[in-house]
Amino acid sequence: MEGKSMLKLSHVLAFLLLASLFQSLMARDLISDGIEVLQFPVENDGEFVLCPGKQSWPELVGKPAEYAKQIIQKENPIVHDVRLLFPGMVRPLNYVCGRVFLVVDFKLVVQVTPSMG
Repeated sequence: MEGKSMLKLSHVLAFLLLASLFQSLMARDLISDGIEVLQFPVENDGEFVLCPGKQSWPELVGKPAEYAKQIIQKENPIVHDVRLLFPGMVRPLNYVCGRVFLVVDFKLVVQVTPSMG
């Protein structure tokens, strides 16, 4: 039984290794005329852009959370959900356009650069 699980693990690792070799993510949109390949827009530094507007606010580290929330919503009107995370809380891994997490200490001071996600 242990040999089969090791074989499955090796298949998973091989798949992940092969998947990591691809350079860009592409989505295919089937339309009546054929297949149209769509690419995500890419910024100058190579990161994917899923939402328009400002994506992160490094200048808000050390500022009060309420002030940071106001600045974020002022600089990017798409932001509709600003959530506070305290030390030890887990940040969800799914990306949601318009959601920003403020990692704060118990005095509600921003500790980590807020970013869209």
